[in-house]
Amino acid sequence: MKETSMTLSKTLTAIALAVAASASYADTFTGPISLASGNALFGRNDAIGTFTDTYTFTLGSAFSLSGTATSVANGDQDLDFSSVTILNSANVVVATFAGNLGTDAAEFYSLAPINLVAGNYSLIVKGLNSPTQASYAGTLATAVIAVPEPETYALLLAGLGAVGFVARRRKI
Repeated sequence: MKETSMTLSKTLTAIALAVAASASYADTFTGPISLASGNALFGRNDAIGTFTDTYTFTLGSAFSLSGTATSVANGDQDLDFSSVTILNSANVVVATFAGNLGTDAAEFYSLAPINLVAGNYSLIVKGLNSPTQASYAGTLATAVIAVPEPETYALLLAGLGAVGFVARRRKI
């Protein structure tokens, strides 16, 4: 009888350790996204425990980049972002999505437009998922950075010259 209770005790201890270990499981995902069409979707519906997801993308030229990330939860589900950032190829943070603009059940993070040069980048999404799976989705969008044409500068200089001429003439 003593041996049976010892075996039962060891089994229960092993089960408790397994449950505790699964709750602290660190889940990761890595994959590319394409901004060739000007925007890209990213997201996941199978994250477990704490997660760190890395989405890589390449910009062929300088662009203005903006984005959103939203958690989706039903009932007792809950996915909490700890950070949503963009890193350059040197692993330096170049942009951070703004904090929780929604509720705890449905978090909403956004990235105000930021100008980025051509190169390779990583979108890093970190967070914690409830025991019942919740999900998140997001978008990245590019826009061409407006560069003034030479005629714009010529017209500006001509206007400044005219104002200077009129101001000097009035002094005389």
